[in-house]
Amino acid sequence: MIYTEAMRLGRWLLLIAILAISYFVGRVFLDRKETLASSALPAPKLLESGLEGQANDWVYTQSDGDKPRVTVRAKKFKQIKAPSVLELDGVQLQLFHKDSTLFDLVQCERAEFDIAGKTLFSEGEVDITMGVPAEGNAPARILKIHSSGVHFASDSGKAWTDRAASFEFGQGNGSAVGAEYSPLDHQLHMLGHVKLHWKGDDPKAKPMEIEAGEAFYREAEAKVVLMLWSKLKREGLQMEAGQSVITLDKGVIRKAESDGAHGVQQDPARKVEFAADHLVLDFADKMKVSRMNGKQNGKLISTTVSLKTTVTSDTLALDFEPAADEPVLTTALAKGKSVLQAEPVNQPAATIADTRVLRSDVIHLKMRPGGQEIDRVETDGPGTVEFLPNRAGQPKRFMKGDQIWIAYGAQNRIQSFRSINASTRTEKAGAAPMLTDSKELLATFSGTGELARLDQNKNFHYQEGERRATAERASLEQANEQSKDLITLDGAARAWDPTGSVNAERILLNQKSGDYQADGRVTTTHVGDGSAKKGSAMLASNEVLQGRADHLTSRERNQKLRYDGNASVWQGANRVQAEKIDIDRAARTFEAHGKVVSQFADKNAQSKAKTPGFTLVRAPELTYSDETRLAYYTGGASMTRPELSVTGQEIKAYLNESSAESSLDKAFADGGVKIISAAPEPAGRGTRMRTGTSDHAEYYSAEQKVLLEGGDPTFVDSIRGKTRGQKLTWWANNDRLLVDGAENRPADTLLRKKVK
Repeated sequence: MIYTEAMRLGRWLLLIAILAISYFVGRVFLDRKETLASSALPAPKLLESGLEGQANDWVYTQSDGDKPRVTVRAKKFKQIKAPSVLELDGVQLQLFHKDSTLFDLVQCERAEFDIAGKTLFSEGEVDITMGVPAEGNAPARILKIHSSGVHFASDSGKAWTDRAASFEFGQGNGSAVGAEYSPLDHQLHMLGHVKLHWKGDDPKAKPMEIEAGEAFYREAEAKVVLMLWSKLKREGLQMEAGQSVITLDKGVIRKAESDGAHGVQQDPARKVEFAADHLVLDFADKMKVSRMNGKQNGKLISTTVSLKTTVTSDTLALDFEPAADEPVLTTALAKGKSVLQAEPVNQPAATIADTRVLRSDVIHLKMRPGGQEIDRVETDGPGTVEFLPNRAGQPKRFMKGDQIWIAYGAQNRIQSFRSINASTRTEKAGAAPMLTDSKELLATFSGTGELARLDQNKNFHYQEGERRATAERASLEQANEQSKDLITLDGAARAWDPTGSVNAERILLNQKSGDYQADGRVTTTHVGDGSAKKGSAMLASNEVLQGRADHLTSRERNQKLRYDGNASVWQGANRVQAEKIDIDRAARTFEAHGKVVSQFADKNAQSKAKTPGFTLVRAPELTYSDETRLAYYTGGASMTRPELSVTGQEIKAYLNESSAESSLDKAFADGGVKIISAAPEPAGRGTRMRTGTSDHAEYYSAEQKVLLEGGDPTFVDSIRGKTRGQKLTWWANNDRLLVDGAENRPADTLLRKKVK
């Protein structure tokens, strides 16, 4: 019973406890529910129609293993169902380079990401920064691109636009219409109207302006490739070309290689124009040109206040001194079919120098300090030089040699021209060209650039029309009117033409007139005129006249000759010797002065003698005229013939025509005349002497007749005795004597008695 009550009471207590716990749990639940309800976030709004999702601070990444490849961040994004695109606001796109140490950063306010096409497009303004360090360090060099309407490929990282784009880089800025950039090969492709303003790494350096129809900036190769056409401009330097490739060194332009290039480097005092099918420009510090190399059809035109110099060749190398404010041309090297033309400018017409044209396979040109004037020009091998006159009446000259050296003075005026194994050609209007050659040649020029002197040494040869000459060395002087056109031949000198020749130690030849002066062991040969006219024995027109002397002067084309010092001339066996001899071949006169000795040979065609007979005349002076055939000896003369001699104060010898058997026709002697005949007697009886004296005597060669008169003529015969008379006539051929006496003075004869 007690147990039963207890059990009943326990049930009620358990029920109350359960109710109490249930109330407590319920209360706690309701309180917690109220607490949670008061702190819960509001329910999200429903998505707009056509959207699959939207979010803020969106991030999209692609990786290649553990290396990031692409990261896209946006402050807001919307994902549109159709077409499947993401609309992004506040976009930052990181396109990582291969090693992930650098990335290219793309920033724009709004963009659309095509999920299927994996491309990003921004209609508005876009900024691209290339080469940003991933660790956040400041980049050494950076390129920024600003454009609009930009597309990006998320798989390749390629970016492109067809709109205007501008660029900023550490060394300058630029622009283009249309651009493409690929981070895989770090190449920026500028599609059209490219303009680059390149300042270099020196803030004081003058910028380089670059233009092109199309361009590639290849960052990995440090090159800028200019396509279609290209232009480079930097202060005084301007160049236009087809395709060009610019090489960079740490962002600084060091080289430009161009096809079909032409340009100009200009400063106030000098203008240098250049061109080539392929041209390479090397740049020193501050992007100053240090060298130009042109290949195929290379051309250089350097113009200063006084000279225009044009150089053409297969290849052309120009060196510049970049240390000055503007690059200064220092040297030029031309190779392959090279031509250098130097043309004077801005000079008075009366003194303007010749234009010079040098041709050789290799030509070196060295400029004076300052680059405005030429210092020297050289060739490595054979070359030619033309001197083209710029004034009327001046000769045209042509020179060639195995090697050529040209030196210049002030105002680009030529000073000297030197060559080896050289030859020259000089052309004058209306005259035959003058040709020369020698082992060595040196030409010097006056202050006005005219040829002053031409020296040629070792084995010299000369030709002008029919006139020729040789010598060990020669010189042509043009310094003044007195020496103009005067050629001096030295050492074994010889000159000749159809009229004759001359040999001497030295010959001074007037190129214009043909006159010459010879000195030192002179020998000559003068050819007859070949006429049918019969000449005398002294100046036969159809015989060669030869001569010898210490000195000789020839004028009027070998017509007037003066032999001076130990002079001797001869035709065959006929000879005249004297201290001085003057011959006028045109007037056919002959003069000899000082110790004259003349010799005339008889032909002796009918004589049995083995040697011809001679007429030998000695006197201080001799004059002869072919018109009278009279040889007039004065100052005390003597004449000797075979077995006969005549002396007197003067002798007049009348000569036969050269065809006669005897050269001497007759001879008249005056003043203390003495005639001696010595003939051997037969059978060894000794010599028979005949002596005649008078004031006047006459000898007739054909008759062998001697006439004595005046001054008590006397005839002494060593056998017959002595005879006097007013006039005595003796015939040597038959030993007959005729005596004429005066009325008041009869002739007398003293006969010599024969000795038995």
